[in-house]
Amino acid sequence: LASLGWDDSRTVEFGPYAVHHVPARVSRVDRGACDALGADGPLRLTFSGALLAAAAHDPVATPCVGDWVAARTWSDGRVTAEAVLARRTAFVRASVSPGVSHGQVLATNVDLVVVVEGLHPEPDLGRIERFLALAWESGATPLVVLTKADLVPDADHVRDDVALAA
Repeated sequence: LASLGWDDSRTVEFGPYAVHHVPARVSRVDRGACDALGADGPLRLTFSGALLAAAAHDPVATPCVGDWVAARTWSDGRVTAEAVLARRTAFVRASVSPGVSHGQVLATNVDLVVVVEGLHPEPDLGRIERFLALAWESGATPLVVLTKADLVPDADHVRDDVALAA
């Protein structure tokens, strides 16, 4: 699990679940279920009643890619995500449903966010600024990568403009 980001503090946090659960890192989410990676390989998890109730109250509580969950295998072979461990970072965007506004978590426990913008055609400095703000707000460190420098005659000048915006 260490190659997936598991560390000693996660081991301590997982302590209350250690008897009947195994830790797993969410790699894909569907409605009411997710794929996760555990020490013994991939798992297909459905969400427990407690997780579904929490998500109904607050959509941000829904397990997301990057989350660490406590997974439990039941006697009938079902495997459920029973709890989500604390998130160190969360990349959240605003989401609007008819009559309701709430956050939508895109990814969690991310250390680095890479913002990629082409220099040709003209880079959208406003978009770069929005993505940088989202990255900083998430708790992750942003990195701006500029591409297509070979298509711009004065790429150094454009890079300076982007650096000022960042």
